[in-house]
Amino acid sequence: MEVGYHKYTMGQDIIFKWSIGCLILLSLNCSSARPFRLTNVSPKFKDFQGTDLDPYREKKESIVITSKPKYDEHILSAKRSISTLKFAEKVALKAELKKSEGQSIQAEMSAASYLEEDLPPVIAGLENLKRKNIELLDDAPNDFDGPSIGEASGALEEIQENLNLYIPKADKIFQSIKNIRADSNNYAEKKEIPVKEVEEPKEVKKDPEIKQEEKPKEPEKKNKFGKRDIKDISIPKEKIQINRVTKKNKVTGSANELIAEQVSKEDTNLTDDEKKEKEYTEKIRKGLVEVFTYEYYKKAKSLEKLLLSHPIPRIRSAAALALGRLKAGRATLQNAIDKDGYQVRPAAYKALSDIGDKRSLAYFFSGTKAEDPEVIAVSFEGLGKTKDPAGRELILNQGLSSEYVIIVGGSLRGLAYHKIPADVEIIEKFIRSEDKEIKEAAIEALSIHGSRESLRILEQNVKEQPDLASKILDEIGKSPSLAATFSLIRLNESIENENLTKRIGELLLKRKAFGKYAIILIEDDFIRMEPNERSRPLSYIKAKEVGLVLGETKKEFSARIEDDIVTDKYIQIKIESTLPGSSNQFVIGWVFYPKLEIIEVKKLSGNSSSKGKYSNFSKGKHQNLFNPTDKEKAEAPSEE
Repeated sequence: MEVGYHKYTMGQDIIFKWSIGCLILLSLNCSSARPFRLTNVSPKFKDFQGTDLDPYREKKESIVITSKPKYDEHILSAKRSISTLKFAEKVALKAELKKSEGQSIQAEMSAASYLEEDLPPVIAGLENLKRKNIELLDDAPNDFDGPSIGEASGALEEIQENLNLYIPKADKIFQSIKNIRADSNNYAEKKEIPVKEVEEPKEVKKDPEIKQEEKPKEPEKKNKFGKRDIKDISIPKEKIQINRVTKKNKVTGSANELIAEQVSKEDTNLTDDEKKEKEYTEKIRKGLVEVFTYEYYKKAKSLEKLLLSHPIPRIRSAAALALGRLKAGRATLQNAIDKDGYQVRPAAYKALSDIGDKRSLAYFFSGTKAEDPEVIAVSFEGLGKTKDPAGRELILNQGLSSEYVIIVGGSLRGLAYHKIPADVEIIEKFIRSEDKEIKEAAIEALSIHGSRESLRILEQNVKEQPDLASKILDEIGKSPSLAATFSLIRLNESIENENLTKRIGELLLKRKAFGKYAIILIEDDFIRMEPNERSRPLSYIKAKEVGLVLGETKKEFSARIEDDIVTDKYIQIKIESTLPGSSNQFVIGWVFYPKLEIIEVKKLSGNSSSKGKYSNFSKGKHQNLFNPTDKEKAEAPSEE
């Protein structure tokens, strides 16, 4: 019995020790989190931790520790960069609000002095952080097991979201910080002369009558060299310092306080009507600053509050237009149309048109019967955005036949939003109008339509109407579709005007249209489902068509081209479909390389970030798209 009991206890000990070991291993493999504060970003921010400038004052933040150096170093670096941008954004916002209310921004100035040094390297490294974050997200399933996968991936996904949020507006945040520092420098210069230096001559000059007695004594002490020098220096110094002391005692606050003091002096000479007008102008200025601030930081609720409650119609109109640009506040805008005056209603209608929500359909129908041509024009455009069939009929029967140019323009844009192929022919008629405003509206409408046929019409008119060429290029550039990129590349191949090719390059750079493109060389052929000349054709292709290169075959194939047998690879491209009634605008398939000409648009490396290169692989040449004056130099064979 004793032996059996002894073996039983030994077994229990082994099981207990084994379970403890498993728990230790599991805990080592799992991630942990620790608090993250503003001082973890930089010790310089200690004075601002816990203040209203601290982005983590209300919402506590933590950082995940994975026990893998590759991940921990990246997470810490990314967290510091993102926190610096959050801190800078909050400083900029607080400073702007305080300045508009006339409050001192000393704390914001102090924070901006540190941020102006820290932000440039942070902003410069954001793209690298984003690239590395994506790589680590892909590697995480291979590097972690169990619960630690979720924690590490969650931390990396949160970093990715923040980077996507702050990369587009990082430069604007830095510019706001620089503007605060400009105010800070001016404030520092005014406080350079200490008050203590001024107090010494005050004690010497207790009575103004002493000054009058000292002046006649000056020639009597001419023989005493030392005393005469002291007197010569001290008398003008006292006069200068006395005059500056009174000014320094007044300039104790911010630039806003100084301006307010100067304004108060000027107000003493104004009449009551002039004072009221000045106060009204100041209210408008402050209101507009609020509108721009709320729009910049996408605070739609604050803009809605201004639209409902601000006493000045001009500010309510500005708030309505800002809501339209933010695509927010539909119900509040409709309420403004119902209850506000004639100055605000057109702005609210314009904002509703920018939003283009189907729930505003009744307001658009009502707006087409208004007396104000601007309201009618934006109502027709809003009807088009809703894509309501009854709205299209109203545009065709009433809007396009209006005697007002502005209404015809709004109707053309509204018709284009329906994207019906039959409407292209109607819009094309207006591009031949004698009125320039109607022509420009038709160009905008064709760009909005964005179909293969509408873009071809715009390309044709670049050559037929040179005076509208720049307008057409800009409108094509506004279209986000791949078809618009193809149009710009086709135009770049066919246009010889250097100013226009430079503009095309700028538009390609702006839309980041970097990659390889294929230009069809043969007159009649097909794009096929597989890299084989006997494969099923997907769509018809013809010369000068443009497609996006997606890849190529690893193997080479032999195919007959006229009387020759040619060996080469197949190229996979994405090109616009030519099949009538096709539901898809694009088709992806294979074309034999000798039937194509491959070009590449890419951003130049190094300090030439504002330039781009347009390479032609078959001819071995490249053209600097963003500086066509170097075209002659660019025609030399490329080393690539």
